[in-house]
Amino acid sequence: MAQAQYAAKAFLDLRRAVAANDIVRALEAVGFTQKQIAAATGATDRSVRNWSATGAIRAAYDERIRELSEISMLLSETMTARGITQWFSARNRLLGGQRPIDLIARDDAEAVRRAAASFVEGAYV
Repeated sequence: MAQAQYAAKAFLDLRRAVAANDIVRALEAVGFTQKQIAAATGATDRSVRNWSATGAIRAAYDERIRELSEISMLLSETMTARGITQWFSARNRLLGGQRPIDLIARDDAEAVRRAAASFVEGAYV
């Protein structure tokens, strides 16, 4: 039960996060590693550490980290935190066998959002 409460708090923090450093910390609390956040944004691990410390982030990376956050919140309606991080790293047939995390990095978050919405509605990949 404590794990479920921790996950619920992590998603609440993610919903409230506005600054990049708050988003990074909330994504980490959900279960994303800095390496996964870097992969989703197309940045380096070092950049993610800097965002976490300072909140200073370039516009393109900021957009991608927000997409990762928003899609994670969408998936939280039906998945556990661990399931969400796994979903982003797994190949997805609704995305032509590509990984959602890679598509966000290539600025195709809308396709990932549609696949996530399909999953929430019951389409299993």
